[in-house]
This record gives sequence, structure tokens and C-alpha cells, in this order.
Amino acid sequence: MGALRGQRAAEIAVEMEYVVVSDPRSRDRGLSARSAGGVRGLGGPTSRSYTRVQATVPDQAEGIIAEHYLPNRLHLPGSSLEMDLAGLCIGGLTAGRLSYGRHLRQVTDEAQNFHVNMPLRGRAASRCGGSEVVGTAAGQSLVFSPEAPAEITWSADCAQLCLMIPRAGLEAELERLLGRSLRARLRFEFAVAPDRDAGRLRTVLGLVAQELDLPSGLSTSDVAARHLEGLVLDGLLLGQQHNYTEATIGPSGGARGGLITRAVDLMEERPGEPWTVVGLAAELHLSVRALQAGFKRELGMAPMAYLRLVRMRRARAALREASPTETTVRAVALGLGLVHQGRFASSYRAMFAETPSETLHH
Repeated sequence: MGALRGQRAAEIAVEMEYVVVSDPRSRDRGLSARSAGGVRGLGGPTSRSYTRVQATVPDQAEGIIAEHYLPNRLHLPGSSLEMDLAGLCIGGLTAGRLSYGRHLRQVTDEAQNFHVNMPLRGRAASRCGGSEVVGTAAGQSLVFSPEAPAEITWSADCAQLCLMIPRAGLEAELERLLGRSLRARLRFEFAVAPDRDAGRLRTVLGLVAQELDLPSGLSTSDVAARHLEGLVLDGLLLGQQHNYTEATIGPSGGARGGLITRAVDLMEERPGEPWTVVGLAAELHLSVRALQAGFKRELGMAPMAYLRLVRMRRARAALREASPTETTVRAVALGLGLVHQGRFASSYRAMFAETPSETLHH
């Protein structure tokens, strides 16, 4: 079972796309451009949604997290810290790179949305509701489910990627995957997923972390945001254990050849659509497992791998027809959902023996 989940997690992340939608009505706040009084607001170098704030007093730091995420209390020896929050709203996703510069314990109010924490350096020890304490190091993520407070102990050198994911959006995606309404609210197991399941999700979360360190403008692209949104939702639903995991796997029988042909037609007709393995399976009224088995049988590859080939061919055709004075390589790639520019460029050169820029300028 774990191997199957690991295969699905690897397949859905082939294109390194990511993001999620937040519910503005929830008590969990979401990032804004404002900063709490008395803190240093550093502004953003390239993006309208970028925010950078720092604080040295615990109550100021608590106010920042309450404004952007949810109410919380900090417990630490002494009365000073070195809080640093770099945040982005990428689509509806609330993403932040947070550190405190001190060993401390943080206790939050009951959350309304899902939260994901992944240390980028240092260590954390976390509890969600009445769970056991779970330790995490760099690259290990935990999902905090709604309707429970959290307790997090940060090492002095700890910096974490902190995501807030709307409950409504994630549960709606799960209903689409299952083809029915949920009989109970979605709840994730509070544990670090094995590497075979979480490795690709960790890689994509790393991409979000890079955008926080060096904003490239990705957060202001509506096209990129739509593609990022689908894969972060599916990455959680297919790569992290939860109370619907067995149901999301679906029957093991492969899809009929006609349905795979229809899937291929959809990709060819709408290559810029934010397709995910879940979205494609739902469109065809198939289980994720049946869709993957059908693609392996008929085409010898995973659905997302085939989609990548379609997009690469379309990118080459678009670059050949475009004028370098009217468009850019980045614009063409983003329009087709190829949001990881470095990976796009290297894959393009491997496939076509020239760079995207060379194609555009020929």
C-alpha cells in the first residue's frame, strides 16, 4: 500500500507545480501587506503580495502571527527574540518562512484551516490537539488538521516553511476525487510521512521556500497560481495519510482504452489547463489508480509524464511562431503550466537539443 501511495505522490509532482486557495471568511487570517504596530515592515523586492516583517518583542511577534495565521502565545525565557517572517500569497495559498532566533514554545488557538509546517533548518517538536509529540528536522513536514490547537517547540536555529490551506478548498478537492460528499470531515494523521510518499511534496515545498527567499514574480501569475493550487491539494491528499486514504486509492482495474484516448484528447485540446491526476480522473469518472494503470498499459508512462510531453511540444511550437519582441520564454512556459523555469529549460534542451531562447530567436 505504501509503495502505491509513493508512486502516486511521485507521479502527481512531475511538473513541479503548486498552490492552494484560502477562505477569507475563516478565522485563520492569511497574509496581508500590513504589519503589526511596532515591528519593522521590510516590504517586498519584486512582488505585490510579498511581505517581510521582523519583531524583537514577544507580544509583537504574537500579533504578526495572529494577523497572518491564527492567534497564538509564545513562551520563552527572557523578553526578547529575533522573529523574521517572509511571506507570500501565491494565489490563495498563505506561505511564510518563519524563524524566531530563540528556543521557545508556541501554543496556538484552535485552527479553522489546515496548516503544514516543514523545517528548513533546525528542529521542531510539535503536538496537534491530544496527539503525541512529533519531532521534525529539515525537509520533514507535518499537517495540522482544523478544530485542534497546536503546540510547537522551536530550536533556536529553527526556520520553518508555514503554509495555511483552506479547509473548504481541500475538502472540495477530496469530494471531487471521491465523486461524492464527505461523510465526515477530513483529518490527517499527525505524523511524518515516509520518504517514498512525501519526497516529491517536499521538493515542491522547497520551490515555495525558494520563492520566499528570492521572489521571482511567480506569485503574481494567475496561470502559475492555478497550476500550483491543484498539485499542492493533490500532493496532500495522495501523499499524506488521512481518514480517506483507502477510498482515494480506488479500484485497481485499469481504464478502458477509449477512456485513455479521451484523456489524451483532453490534454491535447487544453494543454494549459491546470490538470492534475485527481482532476483528470474526476473528469473521466475514474479512480486515480485506474487512470494510472490505464496510462501505463496504453502509453507506458504516467498521466502527468504524458502531459509534460504535450506541453513541451506545444511550447516549442509556440516559441517557433512567436516574436522575441512580443513575448518571452517565461510567458510561453507559464501559459502552458510549466512553472519551474529551470526544469523547463533543462528538459527542453534534452528533448530538442537547443535552449528555449535559441528557438525563440531563430
